[in-house]
Amino acid sequence: MTLDVELALERVLAEGDEWQSWLALRLSHEQVGEPPTPPSQDPAGAFLGPRGRASPGATGEALCHLKIVRAQESGPAAIALDWLEEARTPAGAWLDAPEEVPGLLDSYGGGKVWATASAVCGLASHGRGPGPRAMDLLRAEADLDGHFTGGPYPTFAAAGAWWLTEGPRTETAEWALRWVREATDESWGPWERATALTFWAAAGIPAEHPSVDLFLDQLKEEALPAGWPDLALTLRSLELSATFEG
Repeated sequence: MTLDVELALERVLAEGDEWQSWLALRLSHEQVGEPPTPPSQDPAGAFLGPRGRASPGATGEALCHLKIVRAQESGPAAIALDWLEEARTPAGAWLDAPEEVPGLLDSYGGGKVWATASAVCGLASHGRGPGPRAMDLLRAEADLDGHFTGGPYPTFAAAGAWWLTEGPRTETAEWALRWVREATDESWGPWERATALTFWAAAGIPAEHPSVDLFLDQLKEEALPAGWPDLALTLRSLELSATFEG
């Protein structure tokens, strides 16, 4: 099976909420105005994590999503950027509780790494410098195989963060991307692949990179023609395909 773009878009437009419909219309090359507020964004600008709390990690990922749907000049992006800069700790990093990290953590300290790597990628993808102290923190959290403390999601975000801040094909980014490619196992599903690709698309990692190519192929092959029961995942897959292949 593979995703049928026209069929999947029709389904999102028929079943989606206001935010999802706006995204689908934009993918359909319709004229759209300013985006509505995403349902997972609070009035202060933060995006909510898995447990429903304001989360730097979720906000960084959301900024990467806004980048790839070309909404980086929108109101939701502006207030998210401001909130994220204000949420920085005195040490120059960001913090999330372990339960706010998506997926399975392999270390309690992964909450800090996830929040910081995602925040750095989100800020840098919108042209805002994350500051050197955040990168110093991340540098200390990578092992020799390219794995970052916390496991898959922190490593997905860190690969994008390093690519953006240190330049394309920097050694740390390449190690992280190789670790992701080689560490893929059966516990990783389409949301893992979609989240990784969101960071990498926002960072400008090219479609021909072997990690991008692998994850994008897997994501498309796993989908039914009309997408998944999860409309958000269906829409994200369409957006990623358009970004890397359009």
